[in-house]
Amino acid sequence: MSKRFPIQFILNTDLVTVEVPPGALALDFIRDQRHLSGTKEGCREGDCGACIVLVGELVSASVDNSGESSLKKNTVKSGVHYQPMTSCLLPVGELQGKHLVTIEGLRGARDAACVDAVGLEGVGSEGEQLSTVQAAMIECGGTQCGYCTPGFIMSLTGWVADPSQPLDRNGLNQAISGNLCRCTGYNSIRKAGQRIADGLSDLVQRVDRIKALCERGDLPAYFLGIDRRLLELSQRSSLVDSREKAAVPITGGTAIPIAGGTNFFLQQGAQAQTMALNLIQCAAPAAAVVVENNWLVVDARMSFESFGRDPLVQDAIPDIQIYNKLIASRPIRIRATLAGNLCNASPIGDLTCLMLALGAELDLVEDDRERSLPLCEFYLGYRKINKTDTEILRTIRFPKPSINAIVGWEKISKRPHLDIATVNSAVVVELEGKRRIKSARFAIGGVAEIPLLLDKTGQFLMGKELDVDVIFEALARAQKEIAPISDIRGSADYKRLLVRQQLLAHFIRGFPEHIPEDIVFEALR
Repeated sequence: MSKRFPIQFILNTDLVTVEVPPGALALDFIRDQRHLSGTKEGCREGDCGACIVLVGELVSASVDNSGESSLKKNTVKSGVHYQPMTSCLLPVGELQGKHLVTIEGLRGARDAACVDAVGLEGVGSEGEQLSTVQAAMIECGGTQCGYCTPGFIMSLTGWVADPSQPLDRNGLNQAISGNLCRCTGYNSIRKAGQRIADGLSDLVQRVDRIKALCERGDLPAYFLGIDRRLLELSQRSSLVDSREKAAVPITGGTAIPIAGGTNFFLQQGAQAQTMALNLIQCAAPAAAVVVENNWLVVDARMSFESFGRDPLVQDAIPDIQIYNKLIASRPIRIRATLAGNLCNASPIGDLTCLMLALGAELDLVEDDRERSLPLCEFYLGYRKINKTDTEILRTIRFPKPSINAIVGWEKISKRPHLDIATVNSAVVVELEGKRRIKSARFAIGGVAEIPLLLDKTGQFLMGKELDVDVIFEALARAQKEIAPISDIRGSADYKRLLVRQQLLAHFIRGFPEHIPEDIVFEALR
């Protein structure tokens, strides 16, 4: 049995002090120990969204992304920021000093006796008022069997409470991207989302949406005091030192280092409570991206969502948010970390391809020892990496692409969104002058036992004039560097076709003036 660690956090309105194993999952704690049955157990894989909760964390007034004097500062309002998370993949140990909100916590300022665990019954009861989210789901017929409804309510509430999320169709689609419904066909839920956006349109001008929602009666009034309570909690001298919480040891030792855990808890959630885990997210929040000598330096614990929203990353990779939306649902992007994606060593890791093409390097640490290596030397074989069990991937660094470079990422999967890739690819191509290729890096996933960097293809293109004939010669060389096999996701021939089509797409989209679409199509006849 693993050691238990004391933690304190706020669950809805209550301060909770408890000792838990590092691997105890929030879903089990909520349902089995606190008997809050509104949060439903569905897939236990982070896919269905029935178990979604909101996790609020106290943030400071500004996050400084500086590393050079000319860099931007990403300023955010201080207070408690709430994010939707799948509780089936969320360890309780990471809730230290945070506010966990279940569906029951949305009824605190209302007549609690009138709203059940699903949060929808009691319409018209004396003294009870549904929130705009709850009322819209009822009025638009957004619920049938009701099992998925708590998760939808939590996701939609998180959407309207987050000032970074637009109250439009795009914002709605992202808000419910992690929720599945087997009954409604989603049309009624989308109608409910539109009604919510229309009914709360005045929130667009409000930076502090939590306060505005409380004033409207769309959130219980107790939310207004959570920032003060979390601040007091963080300052309480009786709390154990951060090094003694569920996050020890920071490096070294025999404990398994876990950051987001979206893959680990998916595969070993049942066994996790008895395992020695090192919840490295507890040590301190992931640092913001900085620039050092024209290289972007990224805390490896950073989540996909934070990475995609960082202004320095958006400047270096303009389409990063588009890529992120293809990779995973928002609740998973909020939890999944860059380090986890790289260390998982999947031949079709989505971030891996992008980082290979960018020429990323890794910094690993173990106790007081540090070492660095290029990402292209990190993969030794199928699911084998150049890292000891006790080393921690601390930072990921990659050179900032020049203004003359294009950064592209493509992915083909059976479903267009939120699926495992059949083949994915990334390119970084820099021009010198109008059309001479200065450098080219191509990374392909799904065509070898490891994520593959096409060195020979890139070397061939260096110094060449960018035109259709040169590109087709590069495609032929790329076919010689890959070695796909047939599997459940497609035949080897199909994967070869996807490699050709994806590389063509990179050049057509990146350099339309030099690689016209009509000429490429004619050459393919």
